[in-house]
Amino acid sequence: MSAIPVSASVPQPQVGFPPIPQSAQETGLPFSFVNDLVLKVLYFNGGMLGRDLARHVCLPWVMAGEVLKNLSNEGYCGTTGVRGTVGDHEAFAEGLQYLITEAGRERAREVLELSQYAGPAPVPLDVYIAVVRHQSQYTPTITHPMLRQALEHLVLAPTVYQRLGPGLSARQAIFLYGPPGNGKTTIADACAGLLGDPIFVPHALYVHGEVIRLFDPVHHHPVEWVLPAHDTRWVLCHRPVVRAGGELNGRELELGFDSRMRFYEAPLQLKANGGLFLIDDFGRQSISPRDLLNRLIVPLEAGYDFLNIARAGTTVAVPFTEILMLSTNIQPRELVDEAFLRRVRYKVKVPNPTEPEYREIFRRMCATRRLDFDDEMVTYLVEEHYRKPGRTLHGCHPRDLIDHLIHGANYFSVQPELSKELIDHAASAYFADLTDEDY
Repeated sequence: MSAIPVSASVPQPQVGFPPIPQSAQETGLPFSFVNDLVLKVLYFNGGMLGRDLARHVCLPWVMAGEVLKNLSNEGYCGTTGVRGTVGDHEAFAEGLQYLITEAGRERAREVLELSQYAGPAPVPLDVYIAVVRHQSQYTPTITHPMLRQALEHLVLAPTVYQRLGPGLSARQAIFLYGPPGNGKTTIADACAGLLGDPIFVPHALYVHGEVIRLFDPVHHHPVEWVLPAHDTRWVLCHRPVVRAGGELNGRELELGFDSRMRFYEAPLQLKANGGLFLIDDFGRQSISPRDLLNRLIVPLEAGYDFLNIARAGTTVAVPFTEILMLSTNIQPRELVDEAFLRRVRYKVKVPNPTEPEYREIFRRMCATRRLDFDDEMVTYLVEEHYRKPGRTLHGCHPRDLIDHLIHGANYFSVQPELSKELIDHAASAYFADLTDEDY
């Protein structure tokens, strides 16, 4: 991927920016496709300034102006004169107001029967593959100090670092398991910051005449930098963290075709490229653990996945460059057999905290909630509400109990503090008595 040098105002000089296309040929898109795209934008918006239309489809004016001129010659649009100021470095036509004609509306309706996509111009699949492969070459080696720093807000057993770090560095599938409430999901979120510099994500892909929408604001978060001029069909984003929980089904791992809008939505694993794909609550999905592993582990090992584009009657290969992380509180032997789990090379058990670790978590949460820490009251809590009832320590308990304590204090109009009365109230409200048969 050729690149525009980054300006001094951008704090990451190693990031290469895709150059601005100056013609339809440089976009990799058929000129007729761009014509239809611009016409659909005019149809949905009625009228637009030239510069706004070019900005909407993420193409430079030199190309958008050529398309509008062609549409005007075909009688599909016209202008009502200058409706905006023209900057020093802008063409006069950028300030013109463009309106779709009745003939243009008829043509747009024909085009919309094929696809209603009217967003930023897509990027050809072959260009996307080249950029993803290029970006995947620049991944940092993760060291123990780096991992410790990324997880410094958590209190974890030393074995977690020893097993998690090599798996992240190798960019292999990682299986997080252990009792609930000990930070498995939080660990995965923190690991995303170790995966490398921001990456470029296209708004959409162009594949055999079809559009696949890829950029998803739920998973892709743009970097707030002052960027140099570049091909704005690409968005510079933080490494994505795509989460899927018990609601995950097999359909979300395949191209999704919107029969009303008539374009495709990228599957979750494609949106996760370059980042982290976290499957939380592994084993609770409607798709079986074995089928889910079969669907994802093979592409992970091969480095590419196959997507079926039914309307084009073809299947295409796409990169698979994310780290797959499976997280569960179910016993691993209850999910799949040992031979099958061997395909997930790195297993990381996240155990319940020891009592000293629990106290440290409690101390940190008191500091976060601006509550005075009292070690004697924590001893009381552990003795009365853990040892006596035979309850297990979990990493999430200090946060939840302290929140209960503060809310209870506010309700009773007393000062929030670690007292026996408030601790007892918080514990009784938080812990359920599953042995109570008096319903």
